Amino acid sequence: MSEDLRVKYNPDGSILRQHQLKMLDILIVIDGICKKHGIKYWISDGTLLGAVRHGGFIPWDDDLDIQMMRKDFKHFIKIISKELPENLVLQTHKTDKGYIAPYAKIRDLHSSISEYYNSDVNYKYKGVYIDVFPMEKCSYVFTRISDSLHAHLLYKISHVRAGLMRRIYLNSMFYLLTFIYSLFRLLDCFCVKKENLTFTYGTACGYYNFVNSDIIPLSDINFEGHMFNAPHAPELILKKQYGNYMELPAEESRETHTLSVELNK
Repeated sequence: MSEDLRVKYNPDGSILRQHQLKMLDILIVIDGICKKHGIKYWISDGTLLGAVRHGGFIPWDDDLDIQMMRKDFKHFIKIISKELPENLVLQTHKTDKGYIAPYAKIRDLHSSISEYYNSDVNYKYKGVYIDVFPMEKCSYVFTRISDSLHAHLLYKISHVRAGLMRRIYLNSMFYLLTFIYSLFRLLDCFCVKKENLTFTYGTACGYYNFVNSDIIPLSDINFEGHMFNAPHAPELILKKQYGNYMELPAEESRETHTLSVELNK
């Protein structure tokens, strides 16, 4: 099955396959840095699904995701720029004021991509990337509120090319929401019963109801011929996210994130 799909979607030498291999190269670098510094990360989302179902990338996928606990994420952000080779860069709001997501990207500097819906129109860095998501214990209510705030007050506006006033608004709103999310975390710690907190994506990054034993201790999984960290129970994680994850989606639902790609820029 997977080989037939490879021939159809990402045969050797195709732009998509080159894109995938460049993301794989970034992951190999990140894996080495995380191991050096004792940072526990794992592949996630469609990347984990691809590893389980296809032994690598989902054939039509142009995305690569990893996760780590918020404590490790903060350590990662602190040290990563000093450790990256010269062709890679950390993308957060601190390094790129046009970037307003609450998670990070590691970008390649020698390529360029364009994403659908102009979501990257104000970004300084536009190369091939992998996403780095923080995980933390959150209540359902505050997670949903933060998702809605970020979507309506930042994402909807960020897709339009920013002039001076719009840049000032986006920058100010990003820091205001960051402060609000910190208050949510404090309220979760002191006002919400621990049994009502579950591991999910970091605040404003979406909600999935994971428990500690789904993730820790980490396991190993083969992805494109390399061994990377995976959650303790990949099947349980994928079932929660995708339901019958071994069933292929309909062809019209096999979506990509990238409108165009220029490699070796």
